[in-house]
Amino acid sequence: MIAISSPHLSRWDFPYALGRVAEHYQAWEIVAEGKHFLRDIHTDFLKLSPSYDLEYSIHAPLSDVNIGAINPRMRAAALNEVLETLDMAHRMGIDLMTVHPGFMSPLTVLDRDTAIQATKGSLKAIDARAKDLGIRVALENMPEMPVSMAKAPEELLLFLDGTDLGVCFDIGHANTVGNISDFLNIKDRFINMHVHDNVGDRDRHMVIGEGNIDFRRWLGALRPYRGRYVIEARELERSLVSRDRLQSVLTSLD
Repeated sequence: MIAISSPHLSRWDFPYALGRVAEHYQAWEIVAEGKHFLRDIHTDFLKLSPSYDLEYSIHAPLSDVNIGAINPRMRAAALNEVLETLDMAHRMGIDLMTVHPGFMSPLTVLDRDTAIQATKGSLKAIDARAKDLGIRVALENMPEMPVSMAKAPEELLLFLDGTDLGVCFDIGHANTVGNISDFLNIKDRFINMHVHDNVGDRDRHMVIGEGNIDFRRWLGALRPYRGRYVIEARELERSLVSRDRLQSVLTSLD
């Protein structure tokens, strides 16, 4: 199933965004920030969602949120945002959420292990809450950026160790690192997938076919993945080009 996710949608009032998404998609990964913090939209969601034939997942808040912060108060605030989002997702009947790992600060660039340990502690707390609520949580691999962690499957697995968390594989992010093939070894951990294009230099979130990712090759190699393919798009209208091209690729693999 093909879904959409876009921070652009989080700038719209939720009822309007819901109607627009339902015109074009079968599933929506709601980015839980902007006008779509779950604490703000859950009443509208419970009222309106039964009128639409959509499936849902959540992307945890990511702007200003660093679960690997080494300032204890900042980390606690970030962790609380994610845990609250889990609680609200449960109240809304949504059972899948993607979360970003921590990222590096000026100090942790000099001492990476402190950020790793802080992130692992946060993820264990997230895993415990998710188990209590019956929600699947996927940790996403990150793009090539100086502040990024979990760019390679080895570090992603390091963060997952001791938890039941799954993986959200972002093929666009992996293309910026040049390591798409490395993730084939952990494809059994994938419970979500983000799909967008780039030319390998940075995380551009381009329309499928406008970059250099060979989607037919890699999506074929990642079979038997059966989860959603979430198009991460800059805007709804351009996402429809990606949707149609992705559907063509998936049909050719069947």
